[in-house]
Amino acid sequence: MSSKTEIKNNENTSPKVASKTVRVVFIALLLDILAFTIILPLFPRLLQEYRVREQGDENTLLSLFLKQIQIFKEIIGGGTNPKWDLVLLGGALGSLYSFLQFAASPFIGAFSDRFGRRKTLLVTMIGNIISTFLWLFARSFGWFVLARIVGGLSEGNVQLSIAIVSDVTTQKTRSRGLALVGIAFAISFTLGPALGAYFASKDLAKLFPQFVEWGLNPYSMPAFVALILLSVETLYIYLALPETAKISKKNSSQQEESFNTKEEQPEYNINTISVSERKSNLRILNWIHFLYLFFFAGMEFTLTFLTFDLFDFTNMQNGKLLGFIGILSAIIQGGYVRRKAHNIGEKRLVIQGVLSCSIALAIISYLTKLSNGKTLLYIDGITWLYIGAAFLALTSATVVNCLTSIASMQCDDELQQIDEVQGEDDTQNINTLIPKGEALGKFRSSGQLGRAFGPIAACGLYWISGSGICYASGSLAMLIIFIIVRIKVPFIKKSKNE
Repeated sequence: MSSKTEIKNNENTSPKVASKTVRVVFIALLLDILAFTIILPLFPRLLQEYRVREQGDENTLLSLFLKQIQIFKEIIGGGTNPKWDLVLLGGALGSLYSFLQFAASPFIGAFSDRFGRRKTLLVTMIGNIISTFLWLFARSFGWFVLARIVGGLSEGNVQLSIAIVSDVTTQKTRSRGLALVGIAFAISFTLGPALGAYFASKDLAKLFPQFVEWGLNPYSMPAFVALILLSVETLYIYLALPETAKISKKNSSQQEESFNTKEEQPEYNINTISVSERKSNLRILNWIHFLYLFFFAGMEFTLTFLTFDLFDFTNMQNGKLLGFIGILSAIIQGGYVRRKAHNIGEKRLVIQGVLSCSIALAIISYLTKLSNGKTLLYIDGITWLYIGAAFLALTSATVVNCLTSIASMQCDDELQQIDEVQGEDDTQNINTLIPKGEALGKFRSSGQLGRAFGPIAACGLYWISGSGICYASGSLAMLIIFIIVRIKVPFIKKSKNE
């Protein structure tokens, strides 16, 4: 039975459709992010591998990049450590990938509205497979950059997964479904880097020397594993995922009728706040999202370069560090955030997360003085690194999820009411609505823009001034964001126990 037929036959049993679809989305997203995170701990030594391999060749893309870095070095007089060149280079690649996602996301969303989520997701998966195939045979830095460009333009799994879950869930069950997206991230960021670090020790070129001329390299094995994961994901989506975009509106009235028969009503009534005030809240939240991810993504991206720079971490050690953050973030999200958000409010969790990030970055900024065997309070530098990572885990589990929740509460859920508006005041009535998809799309785009420019800015500051000043600046910036959140972000009052 085809996916389309299955969804058609189950239009009148939306809870079953929603449960099955959300489960499929969770498994597919888990595979996708596992493939994405495999490369994260490899960046420093992968770039070092290309640098050694292409050293002396003036005609390569890497040589052009390094020349521009050298010119920049002469202008500003910074960057005495040769490892810092790789930090800036890695930041440029990270920013390029996020900026391409920022540029492509609106088109992917519009394509899915017109042709369906399932078809669009399958198209983007083909792009991801092509990107990973290019990385598998990327003997030169130029081919590796091309692989990142293709991947950045075609990565749409996260935004389409959120759209699919929104299509098949009600207002009441949506947060429960979307929580699985966060859990998929936490699990994948725990296992993916460890997988990448492990398979980086397996040289595929030695196992298949006949393909070395094709471009196999010491980091082809992680790419091959990612390619297998993406291929399995694509087949799974094709076989198991139903189309949801065309039925979301048909099911919405049916789901809302069921929802409104429940004794428990929505806790946040947007009718008590004017549209202009809610739009103002969304503008503030967009700016906070941009500023937060600008600094957080930058510090996050430079973390593996810092461990490589200060402690000469191997791929496996970087994988363990990222895995530690992922495991702790999953525990905090499942055991604390999901249970306490209802009682203490999303704003307080955002405040806790931002303050925790400031503390983490302050700790990491001090590591430059502890990287040569020195101790602070009888604790060595690597232990302090893990203490800072624990604070970062709390940040990862709270800030973005809770900011998104607050932003969604500023929007109107029932846009199908537009079709029911009658009379001469149609335009006026429509203008009083804040479309959730459009508003949250802009909210997500602001974050992607921060992710695009944050890594290159942070890596540039790291390269010019070193890790101490870089992370101290990030800590100070988070304190400023902490103050802005306390003053500007609306507190969502709950109807119970308030």
